[in-house]
Amino acid sequence: MTESVTAFALMITELLAAEFMFAHFLVRRNFFAVRFTGASAICLTISLWAATLYGLLTGENFTYGSGGNPGDSVFKFIYYIIVFVMTIGAVKFSWHGSIWSVLLYCSGGYAVQHFAWNLSSLICTIPPVAEIFGENAWLRFLTEAVVCACTYSAVYFIFIRKRSALDDAKDIRGKVLLFIAVIFICIGISRITTDNPDRNILSHIAESVSAIVSCVFILTILLDITGKERAQSEVRIMTELMRREKEQYRMTKENIDTINIKCHDLKHQIRALRENASEPYIKKLEDAVMFYDSAVKTGNDVLDVILTEKSLQFRQNGIVFTCMARGEDLKFMDSMDIYSLFGNALSNAFESVRGIRDKDRRCISVNARTEGKMLSVHIENFYDGEISFENGLPVTDKDRNYHGFGIKSMKYIAEKYGGYMNVTAENGIFELNFLFPLPEKDDNEQ
Repeated sequence: MTESVTAFALMITELLAAEFMFAHFLVRRNFFAVRFTGASAICLTISLWAATLYGLLTGENFTYGSGGNPGDSVFKFIYYIIVFVMTIGAVKFSWHGSIWSVLLYCSGGYAVQHFAWNLSSLICTIPPVAEIFGENAWLRFLTEAVVCACTYSAVYFIFIRKRSALDDAKDIRGKVLLFIAVIFICIGISRITTDNPDRNILSHIAESVSAIVSCVFILTILLDITGKERAQSEVRIMTELMRREKEQYRMTKENIDTINIKCHDLKHQIRALRENASEPYIKKLEDAVMFYDSAVKTGNDVLDVILTEKSLQFRQNGIVFTCMARGEDLKFMDSMDIYSLFGNALSNAFESVRGIRDKDRRCISVNARTEGKMLSVHIENFYDGEISFENGLPVTDKDRNYHGFGIKSMKYIAEKYGGYMNVTAENGIFELNFLFPLPEKDDNEQ
């Protein structure tokens, strides 16, 4: 009985550990340690109590993963499903997330645990190993624990660590139900085959291999789904950001045009006031008007709008901004691509520079020039602290599920026009470089 209880305790612990690993995708609830520890203890207590009670009532030794008692197959099938449902409840109780996301990740945890257990069972079944282990259950438990630890570590570092949670669980409901159905089928088949007293070693090996292949299939599909769903979610978010940028451009252009008109009118009114107002007062009014009458003229209306908007923001925050650009060189680009490219780049630069205490380092510069048949755009600013890179792009300490789309958007725009983007951050200087091939001029173009 002791060995059976140990086997069940090990199985439940392995399942909870696997689901804990997949719950990396989710956000922890308050008092997480208390919640997860308490929920895990409840799962273990109920599961072991049920297994022990069954053995006392039937007089049979209820064992995990072994045959010999075909009569308890139905109970085992129900028992394992209840255990799985309880662990799902423990995860839901300890992490934030929709029930569909929790079901998806718990399914992945079950597949990993089942894979590891069958792998250890396969190892222990190989004749040379089986002869060494003999009937020593504790050596089998040790082998199972080591195989699980190695399998979990490999799955986490290769497939899970750098992935993100799904943002929209509605699109995965059908796939989650499919996974749950496959898991129930695997449990049912396992009970039919494992509890068959007439099976031989070859049958045992075939069962383990079949279970391993099924688990690999489930994990492959699950990870493929999370990758595709994440990509689709990013497309939806970037589409929404582009829509907002388009609306923001329209409103900014209207506001800047209105400000310039008002400034023009105020200049004439200031001339009329000179006769009756003091010179210091007039000077103060002129400075205020000049602050807002700072429209940038590059020869490209869209670039003028974004540079004017940002230059006002920079001046209000004591940031020195220099710009050398010929807007005519950007005419091959779509208007909203220009607005998005420079808007995101300068917004990121502003976020980096405004926290610098040294006023002499609160600087941002833009240089766009044509070199032969290429357009070079160089944006540079100072920064404090450390900047981490992932896949050649800077990453933020903020929630990665909802940030970093500005960088991705700029990279997409660069590639859209056959160019490329390069980012460097060394010695306190952040540099963002774009290189675009200029389209061939039409023979009729002047």
